Parts: sequence; structure tokens; C-alpha cells
Amino acid sequence: MSEHNTRKFTLVWLDSSVNVSEENLDTQVLFRKVNDQLRTFDKVDQCLEYIRMNPKEKLVLVVSGRLGQEILPRIQQFTNLIAVYVYCSDKKRNEEWANKYLLIKDVIVDLKILLEKIRADQVQRDEYEVDGRLSFSVFHPKSSRHTDSSMNSDAFFHFQLLIKYFSQVKPSDQGKHRFISLCKEKYHDDQSELNVISEFETKYSSTRAFWWFTRDCFLHQLLDQAFQSFDTDLLYHFHFFIRDMYDQLTETKRSSPTRTYRSQILSNDEIKSLESSIGGFLSINAFLSTVPDRNRALTMLKNRTVPDGSKQVLFEITADPTEHDAKPFSNITAWNYEHGTEVVLFMAGTIFHQIRISESESDNILVIRMEQCHDSHRKVKLIFDRYQSERSLLSFGHVLSRMKRFDEAQKYFEQTLQDMPHDYHSVACCYQGLGDIALKQENYDSSLKWYEKALETNQAVLRSEDPEIASSYSDLANVYLKKGELNQASQLYNQALQIWIRALGKEHSKVAGCYKNLARVFQSEERYSEALEYFKKALKIQEKHLPGDPFELAKLHNHIADVYVLQNEMNEAFQQYNSACNILIKNHSSTHPDVLLTLRNMGFVYEKLGNLNEALEYYKKIAAACQRLQFANHDNILQINQDIQRVSALLNVEVSNTVAFI
Repeated sequence: MSEHNTRKFTLVWLDSSVNVSEENLDTQVLFRKVNDQLRTFDKVDQCLEYIRMNPKEKLVLVVSGRLGQEILPRIQQFTNLIAVYVYCSDKKRNEEWANKYLLIKDVIVDLKILLEKIRADQVQRDEYEVDGRLSFSVFHPKSSRHTDSSMNSDAFFHFQLLIKYFSQVKPSDQGKHRFISLCKEKYHDDQSELNVISEFETKYSSTRAFWWFTRDCFLHQLLDQAFQSFDTDLLYHFHFFIRDMYDQLTETKRSSPTRTYRSQILSNDEIKSLESSIGGFLSINAFLSTVPDRNRALTMLKNRTVPDGSKQVLFEITADPTEHDAKPFSNITAWNYEHGTEVVLFMAGTIFHQIRISESESDNILVIRMEQCHDSHRKVKLIFDRYQSERSLLSFGHVLSRMKRFDEAQKYFEQTLQDMPHDYHSVACCYQGLGDIALKQENYDSSLKWYEKALETNQAVLRSEDPEIASSYSDLANVYLKKGELNQASQLYNQALQIWIRALGKEHSKVAGCYKNLARVFQSEERYSEALEYFKKALKIQEKHLPGDPFELAKLHNHIADVYVLQNEMNEAFQQYNSACNILIKNHSSTHPDVLLTLRNMGFVYEKLGNLNEALEYYKKIAAACQRLQFANHDNILQINQDIQRVSALLNVEVSNTVAFI
């Protein structure tokens, strides 16, 4: 366990004779029975350095009276310290200085009492995990960007994609055995946990997932680590367990609406992220434990010391199990390892709609009110569908590829090809996945090799008119288009098109996509009339599927406008850009980068028409938006400045609205 500390906290003991006296060496043995992750120090500076260098570990400090007076003034700013106990021989004298530090839980002279106090306090913290970092992502449909607590703009939808895969796709038959092997490797030097792992190996069943989830042992510790660090490799080992949890939550889900509560300590940055997304959506990127008793949640919160830069937060949650397509939740008290602890558990990845944030005047607790949201909520589904390709749920590798974790995805596909029984569909799926990765990395020759293998695999068992064959043709055509080999691309797109029309009908979205790709070929060949014809064919089909994908509609309007510009038909181009802009603003904020790019194109058209004042107005709109959003490093900033300078020079007016570089 030296490399992977998955315990809920590390016990740190600071005493000048910690490793010297026989009594203290015996005490270390007893401390390790409470927590085998024990770190001992006999000098304040060494201990301080350890605390400073491990900001992600939760630490409980036991300190002697003399060294406690020296170190306490220097550790108040560390948020990873969750409790301090002064272990000394003179309780009364040390209480005089200790009482002014909120971090200090107690001054204790009896070792047995100290050990019991550490255990009891941790059990109380574990009930609601109030000390644990709440891993979440937020999404606001009208924001110019998506944010989360880690500032990863794609985290919200990537986690949804991952959980959808784990919930809906049957895990490998070898999944549990691989998980157990991994656990034995990680805990090879912890005999007590190895005993629990052996128990899990022989006694675990899918109907006891709740019981194992609520037990403080290797499983909960590793699962928490996987969620907190978004370790996709470790999460994949939990596929069978996450699926079992999902199934058990579904089978035992509540039948009526409920209100439940979650106590949490959040940093000011996390709170700011939530405040900026009122009216948006919150995804909890782990299983969420809550309690139905508000007073109990508040009591737990008030007993917790709040580090500098953090606040006490109470989540007030309303959830309705009758909502269609909402992730399941259940009162799991009857299956809880700790009898008597009432817990309402929500599925990992549950989405909530943030309603209001207010501060209680009496106790300065921040109350965040939110309600559970179903996954098919229009505003969420609209964006999620763009993240979820048709292949996303075919294999875990496709999920990783969609998340741009290409090395992990490639490793998964290659391992799967070695391990799995060679059914054609799985093999072709892996070849397609490897081709996708190579294409995204612009390794076109490698991409062609894998796509050709996928096509050969499909052709060996499928009839020539099967839509899967068409997909392989289209994959190959995409690569040839990227390589500029337009004849090959056109031929393959046409082969795919004929199959899809016969198999799926003339108005299927795949047919529309193929028309769009053929139009791109015509545009590259400067056959603009044919490009317009095919872009408009694609647009006509997409409009029949309204509300459909508005972003695809906007793209098609932009493509058509681009061709009109190439034909110097500026009025028609402006109309198409305007249509695209209206669609984007309806589904994005007016300052979204896609909107700003379309506005710039509209300004360019005005400039070409000789309407310089209107062109300058559009360019200045973009410049002002960039300044508000602090896009100082945006790729298009230099171009916007040049646009304003150029048009202003033509108008002979003073430039005052360019974007400053900082």
C-alpha cells in the first residue's frame, strides 16, 4: 500500500520521542490497528513539510503538548487537516493553549480513550462523508463555456457517457476476477484488507452491492479514489460493480417523491463555480449519499471545523422517482453495513437542476436547493447527443476515444483483440476504434489500414447491402477526404449512400450526412453548384427531423454560406449566415465562440458588399465579447484586431475597440 493510499485518512503522529521510547513503539502498533497508514515525525519542520506536500490526503494529526504549541499556529491554512488531537500527560495545562484552535478536537492523556475517540470521530464523519471532496461538474446551456470544479470543460458530458456505458453495457465475464487481482496487488502488504478481499472473492453477489458499498474497506476506498481522480482504467475494473449498484438501485427505487439532504464542506472556488451556474445543471460524479433528516445533516455539519477558504454547505434535494429517464435512487438503510444509519443513495452521475443558493442568517450555512433532473431533459440531451456518437456504447474504447484519451483507448482495443472470443462484430468494432483514433491523431495511413481491416471483417460475414458495410465505406472516405484524394473519397461516399438509401430510406440522417460529405468533396473540387445542391439536400432532410440537432442545422447553413461566398453571391451568403446565427443564439449564449465566428463571417460579407460601417459594427461586437470573456489567447483574436484595423482605415476612423493582448 505504499504507492496507493486509499484509506479515508492518514494518521500523523508528531512527538520528539515517537521512534525512541519502547512505550511509543508499542503505541505505534495500536495506532496501526486504527489505521495502517501511520506517519511518524519527531521534528516539527519535517511534519509540516509532509502536510504541505500532500494536499490531497486527508490527515488526522496526533501531537504532543510541547510540539503542538509550536506547530498549531503554522498549520491553520491547510485544508487537508481534518482533526488534531493533543496527546499529553498534563491535560489542564495544555487545554489552556489548545482551546483557541478549532482544529483541535480534544486534549487526551489516556491512550485507550484517544484510540476510541479517533475511531468514533471517523465513523461520524463517514456517515455523510462531509469531509470528502464532492466531485461534480456543472453545465449551463446558455453559458459560453461549461465549467466544473476541476475546470475541465467536457467533464459533465464525458462522465455521463461513462456512466451510461457502465449502466447499459453488460460487463465482461472476467471483470470481477480482474478486479480482485488488481485489489490483491494494491493491498499486497495489508493482511487485514487481504482477508476482506478474500471474503469478497467468495461471498460477493450482485444483490449485496449496497452492503459492500457501505462497508469501510478496500472496495469503497478504491471506488472513491477512482471517482475523485477520474481514473478511467480503475473505473473500468469497477464496471461489474457499478452495473450491480445501478441494477439494485433500480430494483429498490422509491415509489414517491422525497426530500433529502447532504452536508458538505466546499471551497470558495467550488462555491463560485456553483453560483455562476444557477439555473444550470449539476452532475455528481460519484454515488451520492444523503440523509432524509435535515436536523441530523445540520448537526453533522456544525460539528465540523471549517478550514480557511471554505464554507459549510447544505444541499437540499428534491427527487421524484416517477420522472422518466431519471437515474435511480433508493433508501438503502435495510442493506447498510452500519445498521441504523439511514441513507438515501443516488446513482453516480445523477443530474440535478440548481434552483437557488441562499445563506442562513442564523448560522452562516450556505443552502443549495436543487431538484433531480431526468437525463433526457431537452437542454441536456441536445448537447449530450453531440458527445455521444453512434459507436459510443459499442465498447469502452469508443468512450475513451470520445473523451480524447487516445492512448488509453488504443490500449483497451489492442487488449480486447487479444482477450476476446473472435466474433466478427467485436473484432470489427475494435478495428473501427483504432481507425478512429488514428484519424483523430491525423495518422491517415494507419487509419486506412484499420478501417480496411474493419471492412474486410464485415464483408466476410455480412451481406453487401448491410448498413455496417456502408459505415465502413464512409469511414474510409473520410480519410481519403482528409488526404485530399477526392476521387477515392467520392467513390466510397457514393457506395455508402446507395446502401443507406436502400436500407434506411431517402430521408434518414445517415443519408443527410453522406450528402453533406459529398458536398464537401464537390467544394474541394471547386464544383460549387453541385456542392450547394448536396448541402441543400442534407439541409432539407435535417429540417424534416426537427427539433432534431439544431447544431447540425447551423453547420449546414454555414456550409451553404461558405459556398455562396466562394461564388461571390454575398447577399445569399449573408442570409445563410444569419440563419445559422439565429439557431446558435437560440441554443447557446450570444457570446459562444460558434456565434462569434458566424458574426465575423457576417461582418466579412458586409465588408465585401462595401457596407463598411455595418462590417465594423459586427467586428466590434466580437471584440467587446472577447474582452468580457477574457479570450486574450483565443486563436481568432489577432484576426479580429486586424479586421477592425483594416475597416477603420478604409473608413478613416480612430480605432478604439480592438482586443488588448495581455
